[in-house]
Amino acid sequence: MTVELAGAYWVLPLAGAMLVSSAVLIMWRLLAGPSRPDRAVAVDAMTLIGVAGVGVVALVREQAVLLDVAIVLAIVSFLGSVAFALLFKGTHHSDDPHDQPPERGEAGL
Repeated sequence: MTVELAGAYWVLPLAGAMLVSSAVLIMWRLLAGPSRPDRAVAVDAMTLIGVAGVGVVALVREQAVLLDVAIVLAIVSFLGSVAFALLFKGTHHSDDPHDQPPERGEAGL
């Protein structure tokens, strides 16, 4: 089964160029920081750029098997995002219940 995209001769190179420029900006955020959560978000965004890049390559080469690679990369990216969320749990001052004032009706221990 062959699918033809309208305007594929200019849309796919434009999409690739946009992905490359996005990757450059995200790489700058990854290197510059300033905090660890910023870098974690940048890593997650880079994997999403990778998923989109594999999708564009699948369209250019007309190989549907590459879409399976994109799906696996998206699943691994999700698991990495969950791991980063667990890594940073408790690092913000609002995450600590001991710093909260006692609720109404509770005695201050």
